[in-house]
Amino acid sequence: MDVEPTGLKKRRTITAQGAHPVDIHVGQRIFLARRAKRMSQPVLAARLGITFQQIQKYEKGKNRVSASVLYAIMCALNVPAAYFFDGVGAGGTKPLEADPVAMEDMNAVQAMLASQENMKLLHNYLGAPPAVRKAVRSLPSSVAKDVT
Repeated sequence: MDVEPTGLKKRRTITAQGAHPVDIHVGQRIFLARRAKRMSQPVLAARLGITFQQIQKYEKGKNRVSASVLYAIMCALNVPAAYFFDGVGAGGTKPLEADPVAMEDMNAVQAMLASQENMKLLHNYLGAPPAVRKAVRSLPSSVAKDVT
């Protein structure tokens, strides 16, 4: 944010400068938690008393989420407050922009969770016993060794 001669920060507007990286990050985390809970946008919106279009705007970072709405989302999705800020830069680093790999990974996860088939696979995997999950994790490397 720019500092005016008076020492006050200029207000960052979404339309003039694009969505703030933290707003985008929080929106993506809302999306991921909602999908992980197998909850639709209309269901989450109904629990919050808002429209599903508003949920869409939050998830895309087009609208900022107020603290009270974020708290309601946190309760509705049963996730801790820190969940929404995991991965945001700290200690003076620029949020998200400092680690483009993290953004790339987040985009890949978001694309993966958009598929109903992938969500079913994930939930089945998470519901399997630990020995089965270990075998499933070793499968791709075994297949790769056989192919090469």
